[in-house]
Amino acid sequence: MTVRPLARGLTPLPEESLPGLVLRLAYRLKRSPARIAELCGLSHRQNRLPAEYLLAMPTSLAEEFARVTRLNMDEAHALTLSSLADSYPPLASVRLDGNRNATAARNSWAANLSSRYCPACLSGDESTVQRLFGGPWKLRWHLPVSFACTAHRCLLVHNCPRCHGLPNQPATTERQGLIMQRTVSGLHPAQCRHLAPPALGGQGTRSSLCMARLDQGFRTTAVTDSDLLTLLTLQHRIDQRLTPHRGAPRSHPDPPDRYFFLDLIVAAHLIRLSWPDGASFAPSGSLADLIDHHLASAAAQRRQCAPGQRAGSIWPAPEDPAECAALLVAAHALLVGGDQGASGLVDRVQPLAAAAYSRSAANTGAALRRMHVSPDLARALACRSGSFYRAGGHRQANQQIPSRRCRFGIQHVPALLPESWFHTHFSNLLSLPEQHSDGKVRHLRRVASLKLAEMSSGGTWPECAKKLQIPWRTAQQSLRVVKNALTESNCWVAFDEGMERLACQLDASSDRVDYRSRRAFLEPWRLSDADWAQLCHGLSRFRRGINSPNEETATALIWAQVTQGDHLHSPVLSALRQSGQSTHRLVASISQLRTPANRKGAKLELLCRLEAYAVRLAAICDQQGTSTASTSGRLAGSKITG
Repeated sequence: MTVRPLARGLTPLPEESLPGLVLRLAYRLKRSPARIAELCGLSHRQNRLPAEYLLAMPTSLAEEFARVTRLNMDEAHALTLSSLADSYPPLASVRLDGNRNATAARNSWAANLSSRYCPACLSGDESTVQRLFGGPWKLRWHLPVSFACTAHRCLLVHNCPRCHGLPNQPATTERQGLIMQRTVSGLHPAQCRHLAPPALGGQGTRSSLCMARLDQGFRTTAVTDSDLLTLLTLQHRIDQRLTPHRGAPRSHPDPPDRYFFLDLIVAAHLIRLSWPDGASFAPSGSLADLIDHHLASAAAQRRQCAPGQRAGSIWPAPEDPAECAALLVAAHALLVGGDQGASGLVDRVQPLAAAAYSRSAANTGAALRRMHVSPDLARALACRSGSFYRAGGHRQANQQIPSRRCRFGIQHVPALLPESWFHTHFSNLLSLPEQHSDGKVRHLRRVASLKLAEMSSGGTWPECAKKLQIPWRTAQQSLRVVKNALTESNCWVAFDEGMERLACQLDASSDRVDYRSRRAFLEPWRLSDADWAQLCHGLSRFRRGINSPNEETATALIWAQVTQGDHLHSPVLSALRQSGQSTHRLVASISQLRTPANRKGAKLELLCRLEAYAVRLAAICDQQGTSTASTSGRLAGSKITG
């Protein structure tokens, strides 16, 4: 049966929420909120008034609601938090149906079903309709980041002045709905709908309602004038970002403000988890005391949990607006720093992150790092071992971001740092006796390449090794050797400084080599018999021993020079391993040819010819198109010996 439109309706007030409009309609029509919801098509089976309608109304339900209340569809949807989803990212990922519930919304700082409020706003303005039926319950008051009213320059209130109950949050375990005591009629929209607790020492009945007026005679939390100005300044910035600019074209699909709330929430978590290390970011001692009181109260509640009872979550925002405001102001100070910029973010965040991770359970730190934040904050939050992201723990998408803003890409990173780069930027490390062996230098060159990969593409060291086609065990061994050496000599700072100088050099370079392309082009390549014969032409014949150089030896050495990779990981040796054949003879042949003591006579001349061949082959690789197959064919058949 089609329900007729309401005989008397109400135009939604600016920023009014769905439960607020239902309460005002019920008061005007002298009906219960449950009856108004039934007439408007909001009632659920079992006569429930579902809380999820605060987030969004299904299209069919919104159409019926708009028809009965004489609203248009835009006005109907503007009553739900879906209208703020574009401005407030946490709302976009939370639903209150299916397996999601109010706890999930609170833990993610998406919404609180119990609204904070400004008593002055609830009392209404001088208009006739607000004098008769009260002011609006504002939609943004359901957001944890709304803690103050900039119009009346005061903090919001979160509970009833008489019974101290939270609006629309039952004291029992009853499932939370859109409106408490929905079947009770005759209450003003600003009256408390909680059951009044029994009088102390008396025999009060539990059926009586509190009915205190939330818009009259209640003072908000007192803070100093300077603190209030600080809190209102941040609230003003938050309100500006919450207000959608309708009709304004988006000049960029990923505006800078996209991460404002995401970063602010994660920074607030970090302040709490590392407290009191972050106390210096609170603008005043009184605001720091508010944060301290919040954390002490939360800890006391967890200690009071009965054995086997689940402790409260550490993730929701503080219920008290003053405590929440103090926490957010400290978080904002952590993010912007003294210069109001992003410089030094790592220096500010890393000490707090280290403290938070050491004091919290492993899953708590992992959950914090998994939260979606800006690339700058993700870099600062990442766990490190030495100079690298830790490889253990959960795989986190946020660690895939580069650890540095680079103009070069991972395609410009070879698997083994070229010796010229290494001697230019790490000569101070070579001056240390414990770092000077050829083996340790090779490990350092490999680790430097891994660090360049992390700088330019992000990820943990195993992921960087995979991108550079370095075997996992080889990378692990190099990291172990370098970590022990640099830790013993206290040279991590020198290593980081060298890496930064090298990265700056690559940033400034205009002719970077695409080593990834070279590796791909040379994957199927092998030196031809004709080219090998040409390379050996005129040289005295080598002894035909088991370790004498041959085409495979030359192929591995040429590949290593062109790609700046390790000859032990060349395709020709990898193919032997995969087929189950021994690599001993080929490795011995390469080692014999490269041994400094053997670099004389015909062997030295052959090495010079191989290097010249590699230079010409590299030039051909760099000049080719993107087709690997056609390129490899031309390389295999080309006469590069000249």
